[in-house]
Amino acid sequence: MVIKSLAVVSVALLASGLAQAADSTTPASPTDASAGTWAAQGQLGLIVTRADTNASSGNATFNAAHAMGRWTLSGGAAALYARTGSITSQQDLSANLQADLELSKRTFWFSTATYDRNLFTGFAYQESIASGGGFNFLQTPATQLTGELGLGYRRQEPEVLVTSPAGAVISRMRQPVVNEAVLQAAMKYQHSITATTKLLDTLLVEYGSSDTTTTDNLSLQVKVDASLSLAVGMQLVNNSSPPPGSAKHTDAVMTVNLVYELKNPKLSATGTQVANDLKLP
Repeated sequence: MVIKSLAVVSVALLASGLAQAADSTTPASPTDASAGTWAAQGQLGLIVTRADTNASSGNATFNAAHAMGRWTLSGGAAALYARTGSITSQQDLSANLQADLELSKRTFWFSTATYDRNLFTGFAYQESIASGGGFNFLQTPATQLTGELGLGYRRQEPEVLVTSPAGAVISRMRQPVVNEAVLQAAMKYQHSITATTKLLDTLLVEYGSSDTTTTDNLSLQVKVDASLSLAVGMQLVNNSSPPPGSAKHTDAVMTVNLVYELKNPKLSATGTQVANDLKLP
């Protein structure tokens, strides 16, 4: 299973990073020491309505990153739930883990694993692993733009959803598991519009022979104080060939969240390196 493989890969990467850090003979500068090696961010949103029709929705996201010499480990998890009356319309749980090895100021090698369990996309689950190269197009204190391209392996189990006239799922029919090679591409963008306003966007595309999955996460964050922000976000998920019975190709979710962040001036919670005074060639 991919989850077991992910654990093995994580332990191997952690051991390699610690060994490299122990072998390093270059002492950290005072700036590096004060910046620390960890960054983390948590988001939480909740809406509850009690009227003629009761409705409730909530979402939570957590991301963390850790720098160890030339290695950067990052990962996160997210959950989403929505219910109107007696009908559940959203229930999603996802997780990801990535390891980046710096090759030069601009280039790096990445290995990543993802898992998604969404009860309303027509897939019982989707999980994948991939590895490839990355390039830092922009790396300044205000703007970071990173691209990734790699090859991987995906495992997903389609399911046919049968719904009632009211829209509730009344049965699920599992289909044969699909295993296939995939081409994975990603773009990660972060820009500080002002000292208190930041725009973030992450685009991920997994191309396979049976289906191409495109996920885009866009967020605008406005700082409230040193650690808290308010965020307005939108997630778009498109499947080029959804399972039979799934009429929708694209799911859209909008959120308003409270964000708490353990800040690091040189590292974002998603693993992006931030240059302070660095000028790349």
